[in-house]
Amino acid sequence: MIRTLLGRARLPYLAALAIATIGLGVLATKVPIEQSNESMDSASPEERALDDRVRAIFGSDADLVMSVSHPQLLGPEGIRLLDELTTRAAAIDGVRRVYSLSNAVELVPGPDGAIDRPLVPRPIGGTEYASRMRQAVTRNPELEGFLVSADLGTAALLIEPELRPGDDAYRPRILAGLRALMEELGRGEAELHLTGLDAQKFEVTRLLARDQAVLIPASVVVLGLLLAFFFRRPSGVAIPLAVTGVTLVWTLGIYGASGYALNTMTSLLPPVLMVLSVSTSVHLYETWLTRSGRDETRLETIESLVRDLRRPCFFTSLTTALGMLSLTVSDTPAVRLFGLFTALGVMISLAVSFTLVPVALSFLTPPAPRPNDREHPLLTRFLQRVAALSMARPGTILAVAFVATVAGGVGISRLRSDTDLVAFLKADSQLRRDSTYIDRHLSGINTLELVLSRRDGASLASADTVARLERFRLALLDHEEVGAVQSVLSLLRAIHRAETANAGPALPREQDDVLYAFDLLEASGDEDLIRRVIDPGFRHARIRTQIHSIGSSAAAPLEARILTEAREIFGDDYTLEVTGAFHRMAQDSNRLVEKQVESFSLAFVLVILAVGAMFRSVGVMAISIIPNVIPIIWTGGLMGALDIELSTGTTMIASVVIGLAVDDTIHYLTRFRRERWRGVTEAVRITTTGTGRALVISSVVLVTAFWVGALGSFLPTIYFSLLTGITMIGALLCDLLVLPACLLRLAGSGRAGAD
Repeated sequence: MIRTLLGRARLPYLAALAIATIGLGVLATKVPIEQSNESMDSASPEERALDDRVRAIFGSDADLVMSVSHPQLLGPEGIRLLDELTTRAAAIDGVRRVYSLSNAVELVPGPDGAIDRPLVPRPIGGTEYASRMRQAVTRNPELEGFLVSADLGTAALLIEPELRPGDDAYRPRILAGLRALMEELGRGEAELHLTGLDAQKFEVTRLLARDQAVLIPASVVVLGLLLAFFFRRPSGVAIPLAVTGVTLVWTLGIYGASGYALNTMTSLLPPVLMVLSVSTSVHLYETWLTRSGRDETRLETIESLVRDLRRPCFFTSLTTALGMLSLTVSDTPAVRLFGLFTALGVMISLAVSFTLVPVALSFLTPPAPRPNDREHPLLTRFLQRVAALSMARPGTILAVAFVATVAGGVGISRLRSDTDLVAFLKADSQLRRDSTYIDRHLSGINTLELVLSRRDGASLASADTVARLERFRLALLDHEEVGAVQSVLSLLRAIHRAETANAGPALPREQDDVLYAFDLLEASGDEDLIRRVIDPGFRHARIRTQIHSIGSSAAAPLEARILTEAREIFGDDYTLEVTGAFHRMAQDSNRLVEKQVESFSLAFVLVILAVGAMFRSVGVMAISIIPNVIPIIWTGGLMGALDIELSTGTTMIASVVIGLAVDDTIHYLTRFRRERWRGVTEAVRITTTGTGRALVISSVVLVTAFWVGALGSFLPTIYFSLLTGITMIGALLCDLLVLPACLLRLAGSGRAGAD
């Protein structure tokens, strides 16, 4: 088959490859970027049904928050600014309603009971205006943390978007409109900030597009420079890059044809595939160079290298693909897609490498024989010293590796899982600055949604329920993470205060007073405001708990404590359901980490079994475990020592690297078994100084190309890139030092590479 491909099929193959690449390239250029970030949602159908039901009752759970700070916030200038921001924000297409001091109402005693009136005195102006505003805000303590800060220096606009299922485009338009409004009005002494779940999603989408524009060209440049340095021939740059380009275009084209959009995880596909797809072509090209000058024709040389490398390269690609496929056990759709299409890209790269590279080489004149020690003398001397060290001190090498592995295990014990979307952004990110400011000056940027109902379906309009709700509110505020609590109690308190002309924050306590307050609530004209906290039949109450910026590692135990307190306060007659975007984020993060442990276990078993199948030896399978697990333990220990959390990016390192690291092991053991007849010591020397060249070159290319990801916008992406590269360095050292040390020690014990 290879002879036919190198003969009359060369040009038809290249034509077919070009046509397919152009067609898939068109599809690849049309792959959209996900706007909703829903692919990171691992919720079950039951959990999604709960979220949909809660949104149907209470409306959106994804409010945007715009903060407005001004030295004279409650003076005429500050109130006019709030007024204009509120009016113009409400006019943006897709905004359902805006809540602010500007359009708030307060309940006051009237001739026949409570009546409502605007909180903001009109007309705006006058020397005593700021004093009147401060008095109005002070009369309504429920506004603190909700629409105004405790120091009265920062106000909030709560912007509620409409619910438009299936339409992802209107929310970015809302954000663009708000940003334009802030740019126009946020001048002088005014300081404006914007945050919210949609703002985070919009920022992620923007940064994904930015990273695609930066990382892909950077990866091409880095790969080209490295290939030029190692091979010093135009063909040594062009051929591997051609394989990489075809692989990337085909994979993204198939991805787009399947109807998927790039998300937080699959945005890593281009840089990762560019790295992974170069390895096989580098091995083929390096072997072709080393075999130049043999007593063979041009085609015989190509045929022999394809014949010798197809088996180890197939298994190295297979193990890499298996490591990626192990990610498909994740509950998170984005992680499953990343694993599936990375595995597909690896196998596409294998097929293209073993067809395009031989065809390309068939057009080239084999170079003159090259002395390795003259072309890269530093690399040659390095490998000679590594070989000498592994042969002279195998026991010392294994002892050092053991101590380092134990230290890594200690570091792993300090690892913790945490996901914080805002903290994932770089410190100079506008959204991170906005979110930090709002979190510090108001009541928190996260909202934990709780829905209270009676098990018997009865109304919540009772004195007993109100008393329990108040106890629960106070228990929530005892948590330092909680900044404020919004519920129907705020409305009941305002009604009772107006009805009784009581300036205090008292709630109605008697059954008749509670029922009367609920009757007034039902008769109120502001249905939207009431709907945010209780349904029209008073059977479901929404408790919106504002939480300061924390990650999933703190959110999960906080939720557990809150639910424990709720069970103690409400007993068995009530149900309290936790829902909302913040709750889902914490759940998704914790599930992701749990599944990645399962994913790595699966990857480890599949990869080691593949090694055993290739060498048909239990002994080789066992010895291959050592140099591939050790570097992962080292990296885990480094993460623990540096306090780097397990997150969406870092949890995948082990599953990805186990498939990559074993590639060098396979190539090393393949050459070692071929040279075994010379004796173990000589086989180690020849393998380390010979095959070690390709291992070092491919590893340096892989590591450096992975490190290009440090130019990304998200900390998990940066950590994934840097730590994967570090792990690959550890894997190379293990294959050049620990693996031969193991082989030599086994030889000394009489169990020598007998396999």
